[in-house]
Amino acid sequence: MTVEQVQEATQEAASYERQRSRVCDNEGDAAVIQAAIDGHKEWRRIADLMAEQHLTAYDPDADPIVQRRRSWEQRARPAPAPAAIDAPAEDPHALTLLTALRRAGLQPTEADHHTAHRLARLDQHTITTISGWIEAAHTTALRRTAPAPPGRPIVRRPPIRPDGGQQFPA
Repeated sequence: MTVEQVQEATQEAASYERQRSRVCDNEGDAAVIQAAIDGHKEWRRIADLMAEQHLTAYDPDADPIVQRRRSWEQRARPAPAPAAIDAPAEDPHALTLLTALRRAGLQPTEADHHTAHRLARLDQHTITTISGWIEAAHTTALRRTAPAPPGRPIVRRPPIRPDGGQQFPA
C-alpha cells in the first residue's frame, strides 16, 4: 500500500468511527464502535510506522507487529486431529459400543464413531464394561430427572388454645 492509500484508509476509518459513535443503543452497537476505534488505531499505527521508517509502500510481511500477531495465532490454533482409523464398518466391538449409545438415548456423532472404532481394539470384557457404564450413566440420569414418588400428604392440625381446647378455623 502506498502512503496515499494508507492516509485514505485512515480517514475512512476515522469517518466510520465518528458515524458509528453517534448511535449506541445496545451492547452490539458498543462492540461495533469498539471495532471501529480499533480499526482506526491500526491505520494510524501503520501510517506512523511508514512515516518513522520513511517507507513509500507498506508491506505487512515486514511489519514486526503483524509478524508477532501471526505467530500468536499459529500458537493458538489447535493441533490437527490425528488421521481417522480405517476400521471396518461392521466391527462387532464398535457396533456394541454404538448400540449402547443408542440404547442410552444418544445419537452417535462422527466423533463417537471414530472413538468406538478406536476402542474396538480392546478386549471383549473391556468393551462390555464400557457399554455397561454408558447404560448405567443413562439410567442414573433418568432417575435424577424423574419426578419424586408421591409421599404422604401433610396434615395440619389446628392450634391448641391456651385453655386446652382446639381452635378451629372460622
